[in-house]
Amino acid sequence: MGNLNTIAIALVIALILFTVSLTIFANRFTRTTADFYLAGRKVGSFANASAISGDYLSAASFLGVAGAVYASGLDGVWYAAGFAGGFMVVVLFIASALRRFGEYTVADFAFGRFGSHRIRLVTVVMVLITSMFYMAPQMYGAGTTWKVLVGRGIFGMNPYTSGVVVVAAIMMFYVAVGGMKGTTLNQIFQFWWLNFAMIMVVIFAFGNGFSYPAALQAASDGTIINSKVVTVEQLTADDGAMLAKAEGVMSAEEFAKVEAVVDAGDSAAKVPVALPAVNKLHEMRDALFNEPGHRYNTFDQFSMVLALVLGTAGLPHILNRYYTNPSGAAARRSTFWVLVFIGIFYIMAPIAGLAGINLIKNAVANGTAPATADYVNGMLVKSDAIMPTIAQILGGEWLMGIVSAGAFAAMFSTIGGLLIASASAVGHDVYEKYVNPNASEKQRVFVGKAAVVVFALIAMGIGLGIPASGLDQAYPALIAMMVTWAFAVGAGAFVPMLLTGIWWKGTTERGAISGMLVGGGGSIFIIVLNILSQLGIIGKTGLIGFLGGLTFPTLFTFPLAIATIIVVSKLDGQLPKNLDEIWMRIHGTAHERHERDLGLDKVSTMFNKH
Repeated sequence: MGNLNTIAIALVIALILFTVSLTIFANRFTRTTADFYLAGRKVGSFANASAISGDYLSAASFLGVAGAVYASGLDGVWYAAGFAGGFMVVVLFIASALRRFGEYTVADFAFGRFGSHRIRLVTVVMVLITSMFYMAPQMYGAGTTWKVLVGRGIFGMNPYTSGVVVVAAIMMFYVAVGGMKGTTLNQIFQFWWLNFAMIMVVIFAFGNGFSYPAALQAASDGTIINSKVVTVEQLTADDGAMLAKAEGVMSAEEFAKVEAVVDAGDSAAKVPVALPAVNKLHEMRDALFNEPGHRYNTFDQFSMVLALVLGTAGLPHILNRYYTNPSGAAARRSTFWVLVFIGIFYIMAPIAGLAGINLIKNAVANGTAPATADYVNGMLVKSDAIMPTIAQILGGEWLMGIVSAGAFAAMFSTIGGLLIASASAVGHDVYEKYVNPNASEKQRVFVGKAAVVVFALIAMGIGLGIPASGLDQAYPALIAMMVTWAFAVGAGAFVPMLLTGIWWKGTTERGAISGMLVGGGGSIFIIVLNILSQLGIIGKTGLIGFLGGLTFPTLFTFPLAIATIIVVSKLDGQLPKNLDEIWMRIHGTAHERHERDLGLDKVSTMFNKH
């Protein structure tokens, strides 16, 4: 167990106290549902861009991208490229139309566009599922960062559990009290802090002699070696095939530790080992750092990038932020600044991941590696711990504190957005519309706050269950993997409905619902099969085995959802009677909408006269 990083912990505590102060301040302005869910629709372009970036740059971005590059090379860089490119779909096809249409949530858009209570409820369910998928990696990141930062638990809990519980409790408080106003203020501050932390790591790396071309060449000279925690039974199966592979790449000293565990005779005992990576694109070739093939086969290469690019436009907590802009033009300006902010961030994250390879290897060899992280053969056992680990190696406790606070800022900002999105789905889209339409503003805000508490507890339960599930051992760079699952669900469930609903008049309510169920439901089904396959619960043969082998389903589910919407809409043909008015709300300029309203007023006046 490592010593407490007192300076780092102090900086994290300072971050928490500051966010709590902002929350208490924002509570003065949270009186109505528009305040609680949308910050009164008064967030300016630059401020909203900062908040959106904070909402978007989650634990997957701050911890996961660098960890994925560290573990997988080029296949990890795809995360940065996909995350950065995702907002192009938003700015070109969705942002302005959503804001012009108005309302509060994605479910509101679905109801207003198609005029159906049924599609509102289906959308609510998909919002909640997508949010929970996205919440899981944030909570896992909370536990992982706490373990590296503090190295010990509180109130009898282990370090991982402590991190999950503390973060869930803080988020429960500051979202329930501050609403969207407090969440927005916190996300602005948290974005600039985590961006500063990433910049500092890169500056310190170059200041310590890091050379990107030289490091890339050195990393690419041999096959990728990955760490993995396995049981003795797995190591010795098939006449010790895995054990032999480990011996071929591990140092004699490190392999002796593995042999000692094996010789102890406990088949259930777990031991970290280093293993050569398998090239999934070219099975007869080594997996190299600067070539694709370590993580994904041909299908998954395309499907992952598609999931990331399209999934951004299907994340409810991101889409909800566009309703806080005062106008459609402001929404477009916000997205421009978002592209600038996250573009810079995603250039730096892969640099940090590459720099970590030699930094950690040398620190382990010199005996100066942080004691709070676990290592095997000169590598991190869990690549998601890379950012706080290299921060402590490069800049001691001060840089460790800045980066750890940045990691918590990334988690806080994203979890805040997810809790608001989940609360609005239940409080606004269900309670206000169906349970108690005549509720007072006070009752509506109370239900929203209660929903925040409930979903924070659910998120905490998910985070606590991840280690017990074995997912952290089944997937390298688990945080980035889980986030991509959330992107895949959002890409399948919402993007086909939004694109066709915004840009094709022929989309019907039945077509939209069918597309959401096929795209979202199909994505969830394939992801669950992949998890079961990785955990060894189902086989790898037959149709189920084939589907279970698909790491990311978007290349199947997205076009299938689009086709389903088109076919069902053509067969259905039941278009809304006020379609022209709906189309004006989505695509009309402010001047055109004003003239329409004047025309309606004149017609009303003439009708009343007669």
